[in-house]
Amino acid sequence: MVKLSIIVVNVKGKENLPRLISSLNRSTYKDFELIVVDDSNSISGNLKLVNITKDLGLAYCRNKGVEASSGKFLLFLDNDTELTEDTLEKFISFIEKNTDSIVQLKLIRDDGRIDAAGGVIDELGYPFELFKGEDVKEIDEIDHNILYAKGAAIGMSREIFSELNGFDNEYFYGYDETDLCYRAIKKGKRIVYSSATVFHHEHGSFSKFTKEREKRLVYYLESRRLYFIFKNFDSSFLIPRIHKIFFYFLGSILIDIIYRKKSHMALARIRALIWFISRIHKIIIFRINHRKSFLFNENYLMKKGLIIKHKDLIKKVSTLSNVKNFP
Repeated sequence: MVKLSIIVVNVKGKENLPRLISSLNRSTYKDFELIVVDDSNSISGNLKLVNITKDLGLAYCRNKGVEASSGKFLLFLDNDTELTEDTLEKFISFIEKNTDSIVQLKLIRDDGRIDAAGGVIDELGYPFELFKGEDVKEIDEIDHNILYAKGAAIGMSREIFSELNGFDNEYFYGYDETDLCYRAIKKGKRIVYSSATVFHHEHGSFSKFTKEREKRLVYYLESRRLYFIFKNFDSSFLIPRIHKIFFYFLGSILIDIIYRKKSHMALARIRALIWFISRIHKIIIFRINHRKSFLFNENYLMKKGLIIKHKDLIKKVSTLSNVKNFP
């Protein structure tokens, strides 16, 4: 049994994988296996290939990768990432001291600034990525609490992954890692930041054609946001905010039509709502089965600053403009 299993989904942006593999080959840490989840049989080399016949989303693919793995620790990387020679060594050293945690590795953009160092959410489920676009040196030694880690570079023990029953396969794109981390933190686990460096040459999962990209992003992120909050938020926190959740949702549709002049985005939101409604039965089953398994509720997370008020998020957005899924 190896100590570390590295799991990479290689369905989109396949041209990026050789660069990642080359960086792994240069690693000073060698006790790892590479699991590549792919929808073709065109990959070979010193890796374990998990072939899928149909792309059912990132969560599904990552779960399939774990099924084929054997490591004590798991590291999920996007195929458009690249590691320094000591990244794995630093990660293993860090996680062995934080075995009861999920780890966000430091993601660096091509311009040398922070791509991701973890994030928080607001009371309506909108995410906010901390330190995005900031100078790397400013946060290298900062020990900050985060609510979720970005899936392009996220690590944990196999034990934690199993305890959480892995990723929820309903998340085709977006919120899969947020959901996993959220369930973990409500069970008393920590989501922590490690300065082990991963370069992220983000290629994006969707067509560069703007209209098509807008439609798909709005559909997936809005549908999964609604699914996430209704699945995970405690009733005492959710019910008083339902009117606000749908006020902003419907308001976004009107803004799409009247101000943005983008009816295709409004239609994507309506499709997102229909998808969410079709999953209500699954949400109910999850809530019934897990209502007594969580140690912490949303009010506790707000006190810790891991969930922020929506008005505070708006202030942050107006200053930094870095929220992934904002109406």
